[in-house]
Amino acid sequence: GSYLINIARGRLLDYTAVFNHLESGHLGGLGIDVAWTEPFDPEDPILKFPNVIITPHVAGITEYSYRTMAKVVGDVALKLHAGEPFTEIEFVN
Repeated sequence: GSYLINIARGRLLDYTAVFNHLESGHLGGLGIDVAWTEPFDPEDPILKFPNVIITPHVAGITEYSYRTMAKVVGDVALKLHAGEPFTEIEFVN
């Protein structure tokens, strides 16, 4: 009867196990803002359960965050154009 919430990565969960536990009632519900495939399939059978909710994975998007991202990109572009090294960005796989 527990509720499972996943806001990390869709593939962290075993799709078949989640489906089977929802179907049997062993899992009380599922809340996700990520899916097993991106973009998510609106016909995904898991999304047909009444105790499953999916929300957009965009919690941190604001006008301020867009302006900040644009400034970082612009500053890096200017440094690249000038041939200067840049250290403001951390590259993550």
